[in-house]
Amino acid sequence: MSEQRVVICLCGSLAGGKTTLIRRLSQALHGASTLLFDEYDAYGEWPSDMAGWLAEGCDPGQVRVPRLRQDVDALLRGEAVKHPKSESPIHPSDILLVEDPFGRTRPDIQQLYELVLYVDLPPDLSVVRMAQRALGLGLNAADDPFEALSRDELATRCRTAQGWLSIYALLRDMYTVLAAPVRASADVVLDGRKPPDDLLEDALAAIGERAYGR
Repeated sequence: MSEQRVVICLCGSLAGGKTTLIRRLSQALHGASTLLFDEYDAYGEWPSDMAGWLAEGCDPGQVRVPRLRQDVDALLRGEAVKHPKSESPIHPSDILLVEDPFGRTRPDIQQLYELVLYVDLPPDLSVVRMAQRALGLGLNAADDPFEALSRDELATRCRTAQGWLSIYALLRDMYTVLAAPVRASADVVLDGRKPPDDLLEDALAAIGERAYGR
């Protein structure tokens, strides 16, 4: 890995605010490059027998995203890459931020992560936040957010919430089983219950200590 570039992985609980945090970190770090695992869904290689994979303990090594690894390698070499969806250029920077829900548990990429930050949120709050997002609710909404919605708009939000919750119920065992090893692989655990500004401050402090030795 380049001595001048540091790869930082963000992982953690569902709906913990990881994507918001990584985008805010990129701004605070003067446009640090960012790669998001979910945007590589078309390039992911998952076990063909998901039921068997779940029953056998969800080995992270059976999940591979070669394109993500290739892009990390290229950025570390100082080469620009194409966004996996929009194909817009992603340019190299001294710090590369990668949102990877598996943290440092996938053997094909774990050695590249210089620092792993885990955003921790209790499971019940994860479910609440997922439903809030799907319904278009703010975390502290005081007004009725549905008052101005048409019946069709309200129905769409309800279907979205139903979809999210159904997926969570279907994959709950995966999230539960993987939480412990992913959390254990992290160098720093951040409190996802904190306000966004405080969470950003904690993450920047951890990055500053690791990346700049202060």
